[in-house]
Amino acid sequence: MATATLTVTAPAAATLTVTAPAAATARLLTGYGLVAGARADFMPNGPERESMGACASRAHWLAQQIERGEDIPRWRFNHFARQIDNEMTHAGPRQLAPRADEWIATYAG
Repeated sequence: MATATLTVTAPAAATLTVTAPAAATARLLTGYGLVAGARADFMPNGPERESMGACASRAHWLAQQIERGEDIPRWRFNHFARQIDNEMTHAGPRQLAPRADEWIATYAG
């Protein structure tokens, strides 16, 4: 498993190590969140827009957790990924295709 090292210069310098599969998953989630957020911006107000916006927020949040090097057990990641897909089913005709299986496979490496 390849690793990438990011060195952060701050008052308390730290080295953060994120595995390549986790970094790839973070990129996938970020892209998904951007698309969902953009679609939500152009939707009329209502529950479908709220669902789309919630998916965008959750995808970004999960990507940030991974990028920060948070220890997310596989079972918890699976739960969050499925939660995003489930919320997307309420986004109406503009919903994005389910991606949880792809994220889980990428995260697992």
